[in-house]
Amino acid sequence: MTVPVLNLKGSPREIGRQHGEQVRELVHDNLRFYMNLWQHMGGVGREKILTDVEAFVPFVERYDSDLVEEMRGIAEGAQLEFREVAALNARTELTFSCLPNTLRDSSGGGCTSFGLLPEVTENGHLILGQNWDWRAEALHTCVVLRIEQENKPSIVMHAEAGTVGHRGINSSGLGVCINYIRTESDGFHPGLPFLIKLRGILNSTRMSDVLRMLMTYVGPNSMNMVIGQQGGEIVDVENLPNDLLFVYPQDGILTHANHFESPMLRVRDTGKSTLPDTIFRSRRLRRLLSARSGRLNVETIREALTDHFSYPDSICRHPDERSPKVDQWQTLSSIILDLTDLTLRYTDGPPCAGPYHVARLP
Repeated sequence: MTVPVLNLKGSPREIGRQHGEQVRELVHDNLRFYMNLWQHMGGVGREKILTDVEAFVPFVERYDSDLVEEMRGIAEGAQLEFREVAALNARTELTFSCLPNTLRDSSGGGCTSFGLLPEVTENGHLILGQNWDWRAEALHTCVVLRIEQENKPSIVMHAEAGTVGHRGINSSGLGVCINYIRTESDGFHPGLPFLIKLRGILNSTRMSDVLRMLMTYVGPNSMNMVIGQQGGEIVDVENLPNDLLFVYPQDGILTHANHFESPMLRVRDTGKSTLPDTIFRSRRLRRLLSARSGRLNVETIREALTDHFSYPDSICRHPDERSPKVDQWQTLSSIILDLTDLTLRYTDGPPCAGPYHVARLP
């Protein structure tokens, strides 16, 4: 399936309505996927999910009421209840509430991200990227959103149908990629949802504003963000329920998988025990990229991202047939963000299986 590319423009409500109308079936499919996942992981049914998500809406309203309007527009266009769309946009936090903090018998998986400063790329561009790993069932619920906003930057992002924030870049040269991480302090905590923070990053014009927002809205759960801006700066933010930790590039390269890299962590990292391959994925990707330093371009980056060491639990991840189908993970898309020429490249599925498509800002 080719990922739909949506061109969205107008007021927040109009942008959302266009989104919901153009991929109504995919939004319904995505909602069905998460409702089934929450039931499978924690035995949590629809009514409890829709009740729990109400606690997050006031945080979004206080942060940026335009995003509530955009979600209301998606609900109208997709012919869903507003709370159902809100649940998609708080899917990270609702998943944390369903997921036991030690899940050693679960099939693991997770993203491997990177950032490259201009001194290590062939053309002197600043580049971010990742292999986005998630459950294989979600492969056909992805969309590319090209959003032209009023009084805010234009955005292009690779997202899940029905969500307002994800991985992408904006017209101010800001970009973000993401990783799952988890500590013993994580649980169900209402707050500003992670996907809303990602949209907040892409609605910003300055790195300093991004960091101010993240320090204002710490938590509610752990997640990792690789954030860069045109002009030559990358910061990795390890978001905890009650703090932020920072990791910086070394020799022009930053990599991150699904365990904490900051030496400042003061609580137990519980995510790494459920995703043991994280321990080699981050360092292996750094080594593969470092070996190509000075000639890093789309093709040489792809060579690193298609690495199959420890297959199928590799940087380029594939379903593990030993696990039940509902628990199988794979790389849903490989993403390369060029923050200098403002392009988003993405694959449909693992990077070993097909070409990168190019999406530009509207």
